[in-house]
Amino acid sequence: MDNSETTTIGPLTMQSSVAVGIREMVLTEFDKIRASNPDLEEAYETYVAQYGKEKLTFSDPLNLGDTIDPAALILGRNCTIFYYDYSKTLKGSLGNINLKLGEVYIIGRRQPQDSKLVVWSTRGGIELETYNARVGTILSRVHAAIAFVNEKEVLFADLGSSAGSVIVGESIRKGAFVRIYDPGTDKSPSIKLERILTTKRTL
Repeated sequence: MDNSETTTIGPLTMQSSVAVGIREMVLTEFDKIRASNPDLEEAYETYVAQYGKEKLTFSDPLNLGDTIDPAALILGRNCTIFYYDYSKTLKGSLGNINLKLGEVYIIGRRQPQDSKLVVWSTRGGIELETYNARVGTILSRVHAAIAFVNEKEVLFADLGSSAGSVIVGESIRKGAFVRIYDPGTDKSPSIKLERILTTKRTL
């Protein structure tokens, strides 16, 4: 008998027990990924030295599985990469990476800054996109994680980034969605959201 609770997050639904399991998966793999990538290790060490280890938090994951290609991942205000579920691929203007079943990926940037978004795994790092350092808050050194759990579950989670993340796409089963990971508070959000309804109205 399954006693886990189900939490609805945006248009997608996930069992909370699964979310806890993914968190443990990411935490376990994170050390291995750092050990395989000196540039990620340096980014992590300088990040926690500046903000403390408590800065890294695991937000409610979003399932990118069963989305219609592509889903847009906007990180650090205006740095955009794309996820293609059919091929399980992350793409940017600089490169792409094919996700492997059972693996975890860390998304972030190097320190010192080189204006490149990097995706790290135990197999190394791939530069996917450039970011513009003129924005108010650039993407974090350790910004987000993706876990390829199975063919139906490819999970994205913001890791407490300073700039937040916005995911835009359409689920085959649940329809269009926008997920905002906002580093602000309920009373003082850091990302302004405007919804403009375009339904025809009689003048």
